[in-house]
Amino acid sequence: MPGQLGGAPQKGAVEAPMCAILPDVAQDNASPSPVAGYAADELARRVAHSLTTAHPDTVATALAACVRDPACYEASVRGGPDGAPRMGRMLIEQVSPAVLHAIAEELGVVLPATVSRWIDLARQEGVALFAGWDLRGGGATRCAKVYLNTSDASRAVRARVYAALAAGVTVGAELPAVVGMNARADGVVETKLYLQYADAATAADAAGTRAQSLATAARAEGAAAGGVLSFDIIGSTLQARAFFVALREPPVNTEWQCVQGLPGYDAHTVESLLPFDPAPPRSVGIALAGAAWTLYYKPRGSGRAPETLEPAAIFRAGGAEVGVFIEPTERALRAFRRTERHAISVRVRNGAPAPSAVEALVDWFTARLRAAERDGAPISTRLGDPPVPWRTVNASALRDRRER
Repeated sequence: MPGQLGGAPQKGAVEAPMCAILPDVAQDNASPSPVAGYAADELARRVAHSLTTAHPDTVATALAACVRDPACYEASVRGGPDGAPRMGRMLIEQVSPAVLHAIAEELGVVLPATVSRWIDLARQEGVALFAGWDLRGGGATRCAKVYLNTSDASRAVRARVYAALAAGVTVGAELPAVVGMNARADGVVETKLYLQYADAATAADAAGTRAQSLATAARAEGAAAGGVLSFDIIGSTLQARAFFVALREPPVNTEWQCVQGLPGYDAHTVESLLPFDPAPPRSVGIALAGAAWTLYYKPRGSGRAPETLEPAAIFRAGGAEVGVFIEPTERALRAFRRTERHAISVRVRNGAPAPSAVEALVDWFTARLRAAERDGAPISTRLGDPPVPWRTVNASALRDRRER
């Protein structure tokens, strides 16, 4: 276990490890270039000022040195039926250890010795290191945040990270996509796990009626890109804490009803709290105890929200593993293949498969998806016999649902 566990996190707060942990799936054109240097520097300055006005230059310099893509920043706004919305949490992708140490110093947080193990593990396994903060009102529970994101990694990598950082904690059949640490100013270390699902309703099944209602509402209007459950590790047991729906991109100049209907939500108030002009929220989270909610925002223009958290299917051949993603074709500017209704993209999750083998797999998947569209059947029922050398990893775990 990393660090000494003691005490539960602040009641009612909702934390998430960036549902923009979402896959940046492989496509037929290069990704957009990061913003110009001066814009990245200004964004780093604004983000640093949202942490501190005492010594913002130290944090801003550390951020500007390694964070050049605005999509790496995610701020959150918390609200509920009692009190006005408030901000105080930031998580940043692909950071250097220097950023983490600058954040901790500014917060007056002494990082536990186990942080170096987390940093080394991220480097060894080639997974993303996130860092950030949660001010929590500025008291003793304010914390520096460290997260390892294995969303795009193979199941083998996920298993190794989980075993190294949360050994002895049973999570069931699903492996955590993210393991997180909150190092608090009072010396307490909180450890968290996040399970990620392609279907929000699946994640909500065991999370209670509020979670189920949110998942149902988001799915009914086409907003849901997947679901996430977060757990606190208390001793050697898991305590469910929050449920999240990852949000697709809404139609232009509109908001999802599942966001507008949150108690106490006001779009203008929320926007005024953020350190940058926001894109539509990328995810919405609710506490499983109480009525608190949290919305998660990236800078405007930093890229579209992905259509799904998890791939429609995972395939393995020897040491190679790939995930295949689908989204409505009218929403996809780029794709590896297309059917009449869907765009298909591929993410290599492990190894280096031969391009010809990937091509053959995607050709086969495309044909199966076309047949499923024609027959009105779920794609999960058509994936049992992929071409040699591939085998389907998660066909039995795929939820039978008609693809949008």
